[in-house]
Amino acid sequence: MTANIVILQLAMLTVVLESDLGRRKIGWFRVWRPVVTIAIIVPFFFTSLPVSGRDLVLQGAGALTGALLGLASVSPAFVSVSYNPEWRRRWPRSRRQGAAVSQAGLGYAVIWVAVTVARLGFAYSAQHLFPAELGQFLATSRLSATALANAFIFLALGMSLSRCLLLEIRGRRARAAMVPADTVSVGVGGPR
Repeated sequence: MTANIVILQLAMLTVVLESDLGRRKIGWFRVWRPVVTIAIIVPFFFTSLPVSGRDLVLQGAGALTGALLGLASVSPAFVSVSYNPEWRRRWPRSRRQGAAVSQAGLGYAVIWVAVTVARLGFAYSAQHLFPAELGQFLATSRLSATALANAFIFLALGMSLSRCLLLEIRGRRARAAMVPADTVSVGVGGPR
């Protein structure tokens, strides 16, 4: 396992956790920053797209697994999303501007850390603990080592993209569900 792989995994984990832990405004920069980070880093590792044998299935499985893990990490069980009408912009500080906000805690961090540790653990084990067995498995399964590496890249991409999409969707729903106070209807019996 090269230092580049460790740096990539730790950089992705750091960006995601810094972006999401605690109470944070759901804005375009915050939501898409991890995807931009991955898009910048991944080309250094993505060399080719093997399509022979079962390589496409393996790579697709990596992307699907990542998407499902990303959706699970931002599910209501781990991240709450609401609208805060009192949210203040940074500049100018005195002006109030409501915003959709999320609250992520320990459960969210555990999912991302566990996936990162599992990827790093597999990469280390594949190189130092069971390289011959893995090579034999890949050969008998008609899989290439590049497809396996790509599956992990697609897992990271799928996890980050699905996290972004679900967070954006939940933020939009929270904003749409918020009814401004000045639109309360007044009928014959007074305010409803």
